[in-house]
Amino acid sequence: MKLIWSVMCVGLTLFSCVSQKKYDALNRYKDSTVISLNTKIDDCGNMNTSLKGEIANIQDQQERQKLVISKLQDSIQICQNELEESQAYIQTLGETHDDQKMKVAAEIDKKNKAIQTKELELNKALASAEAERLRLENARKELEKVSGRVKELEAELRRKDSAVILLKDAIIKALAGFEKLDVKVEYRNGKVYVILPEKLLFKSGSTSVDPKGQEALIELAKALNKKADVQVAVEGHTDNVPMNGESIKDNWDLSVLRATSIAKIMINEGKLSAKRISANGRGETIPVATNDTPEGRAKNRRTEIILTPQLDKILEILNNN
Repeated sequence: MKLIWSVMCVGLTLFSCVSQKKYDALNRYKDSTVISLNTKIDDCGNMNTSLKGEIANIQDQQERQKLVISKLQDSIQICQNELEESQAYIQTLGETHDDQKMKVAAEIDKKNKAIQTKELELNKALASAEAERLRLENARKELEKVSGRVKELEAELRRKDSAVILLKDAIIKALAGFEKLDVKVEYRNGKVYVILPEKLLFKSGSTSVDPKGQEALIELAKALNKKADVQVAVEGHTDNVPMNGESIKDNWDLSVLRATSIAKIMINEGKLSAKRISANGRGETIPVATNDTPEGRAKNRRTEIILTPQLDKILEILNNN
């Protein structure tokens, strides 16, 4: 069973702008870590299946070894019986039957050598059977180990998934008073996305958060203070209409400054730990609607607060095995 989950966001400096190059590098690191996690989980499942096949093969080989051993033991017993019969026959011969006695003695010697050969084959077969038994025992131990790791990993992933769902419910409850302002809370790819429209937070072209927006951010920070294992990433997004102001050069600057303003309010007013939050600007690069209509541009002018539970326990399970 393959379970794919994301990794924790890396905290960035919150009181200065974050360059797109550094942000993209962190995203690439996150993606490569997710791929590594999925690959390790796949490897666990594949190893589990492989070990089960190997155990079945070893068991089949053991059955064949048992048949070989049984046949060798039967053959040795037959030789022993024939030897005893020959020895008994010798006892019945008189002193005048030397030639016949020599012939029988040669036959006995031949049978003794055959018995020795069969005993060697039997010893080899027994040694091989013991080696297969040890191999089967080791394979079963490895299977138990892998199965235990898979179960532990799956349990931790289920726990994480449940924690994210509870986190989403807590955020929805904290922002219940702002639903009419088009605040959205979504669960995607193991993360919770809080989507705040521009009209809640900023006036057009401004980087100062409105009082109503500050109220929403403080409530959100209070809820997150109860979820200490959640990392917070603030992303500013704009439409494609060029900026005309002198202090703000373009939409990229606007998105970065807005994200930083939001992060500072959550830290200073909401008492959220600065170590848990990063601020990033994406400008007009990730629209969610067309920029050809006023409605579409309004949807693109937004702030996304991305909440990611830490994956320390999952990484510990993978690294320790």
